[in-house]
Amino acid sequence: MANQTPKSNPATANEPAKVAEREETKDDEIELTWREEEPAHYILEIQSLTFLWEILSRPQVRGYESSAFEASDHKWSLILNPEFENGDVYLSLYLRNMDIQHLGSNRKIDALINFFVYHHGMNRYITIQDGKVKRFSAEKEKSGFSRLMLLSKFIDWLNPQENTCKFGVEVFVVKTGSLNHEVGQNPEKEKGECCSILDHLEKNRVTWLIHNFSNSSEPRSFKFNIGDYVWELQLYPIGVPEVKRKYLSIYLHLQDSEFESGDKLHVQWRLQIKSNGPSNPRKGESEYDPTKPRTGLRVVGGSHTS
Repeated sequence: MANQTPKSNPATANEPAKVAEREETKDDEIELTWREEEPAHYILEIQSLTFLWEILSRPQVRGYESSAFEASDHKWSLILNPEFENGDVYLSLYLRNMDIQHLGSNRKIDALINFFVYHHGMNRYITIQDGKVKRFSAEKEKSGFSRLMLLSKFIDWLNPQENTCKFGVEVFVVKTGSLNHEVGQNPEKEKGECCSILDHLEKNRVTWLIHNFSNSSEPRSFKFNIGDYVWELQLYPIGVPEVKRKYLSIYLHLQDSEFESGDKLHVQWRLQIKSNGPSNPRKGESEYDPTKPRTGLRVVGGSHTS
């Protein structure tokens, strides 16, 4: 937390935000903010600062590990850990995943972690995080922030007159899976959507040559492929029932779609009926989804609808 200040509380020399100060840091991208809401997943309350000092200031003591708690479908523990350097004692905060050893040596859990420390004078929590995804595995079952600040300065910052302190944590699992899959290659299907645009319309042109058109009243169809989809033009020479024997009707139908619920396909189209006389192209837009097996373009006589 070197030389950083909570964003909502610009610090001066005497303000509590000096929790952000320490002589050295191993991660200079730590972000600090204040908030009133309690941590959502776990709170560790220590009712004696003397006890906190004793368990963290002795080299033979390896710190304090909380009881197990559940969050994001996994079991975790919060660790207050001392780190010693040149006779000084630093406070470190870690989160341990207690499931990873039981999941197999090839499993991983990626998570975002927020640590919290309650300040009685401010009546708020300071949030400690860096926005980076932490990876837990059989070889690395804990992750967090090393040497946040000198333990003596931390005790002074907490206000020794209160004689209590609260630590908290929130953990949000981003992804679980095998170490053989890199981040972004979840073996399970990921939730989300991809918006792609198929351009170069001049290459997406099809021509349907109809023989004996004037001598037939039966519906006809023509299938073709564009943009990894199978389409079908459906032609009704004497029109669909609502305009039968008055106008010609044409539908653009999406065939064999593999859409899931919520998926949709937006289509811009241009239709031109070529004959011996002049013919102007018709343009429009249509949207296809699983609830509309036959939707989109319809041309009726001299107008079009969709």
